Amino acid sequence: MNPFAWRRIARECALRAIYTADLGQGTLGDALNLVLDSLEDEEQSEDLLEEVELTDALLDLISRFARKLAEGTWQSRVALDRAISAAIPDYDFSRLALVDRTVLRLALYELKEIPYIPPAVTLNEAIEMAKKYSTTESGKFVNGVLHTLLQQTDKRDFDPKSAPNDPDLGEIEKIIKAPAPVIEEETVDADSEEGKIAKRWGVWKVKGEKE
Repeated sequence: MNPFAWRRIARECALRAIYTADLGQGTLGDALNLVLDSLEDEEQSEDLLEEVELTDALLDLISRFARKLAEGTWQSRVALDRAISAAIPDYDFSRLALVDRTVLRLALYELKEIPYIPPAVTLNEAIEMAKKYSTTESGKFVNGVLHTLLQQTDKRDFDPKSAPNDPDLGEIEKIIKAPAPVIEEETVDADSEEGKIAKRWGVWKVKGEKE
C-alpha cells in the first residue's frame, strides 16, 4: 500500500464536501459526515478505496485529515479566492467551474497552512483531482495557476531536510506493519447444514475430506 494513498482519499472527501456545501445542499459539517460515512459502504466508496484496505485506524486518519483540510479551506475561502483571482487576471474568477475553484482552494490552503507536505505532492494531487472530477484541460489549468500561487507562499523554496516532521508518519507506519488478522479454522460434520455449505463454497473445513 502506498503509505500516503489515504491522504488522496481524504482530499477527495474534502473536495466532495466543499462542493456540496458550495451548492447550498446543506452545511459543510453535514456534507463531511455524509461523505465520510459513505466510505464504509463498498458500493459508494469503490472509486476511492482502490489502493487501500479500509480499517478503523485508517478511517480515523482519513477523517481527521479530511476535516482539517475541508474546514480550514472553507473558513479561509474568501482570502483564498482573492489570491486565486489575482493569479488569473485574464479569467473571470466567478465563472470558473465549481470543481476547478474547489480544487484550487484546497491546494492553496494546503500549500499555505500544512507545512510538512511537499509542494510537489500538493500540486500533483490537485492536478489529478481536477482531471478526475473535471476535465483534462482543467488539470492543465490547475497546474499553471498553482505554480503561480506557489511562488507566493513560504513553500516556494521548500527543503525537505528542514521541513517539519509529518505528524502522521509514525501512525501510518504502524498501520501498514500491523499483522494480518488470524482466521480461525473450524471443522464441521459433512452431513450438517454447515458441511453442505462448505462443500459448495469452502467456508469451513469438512470432516472426512482429504487434507
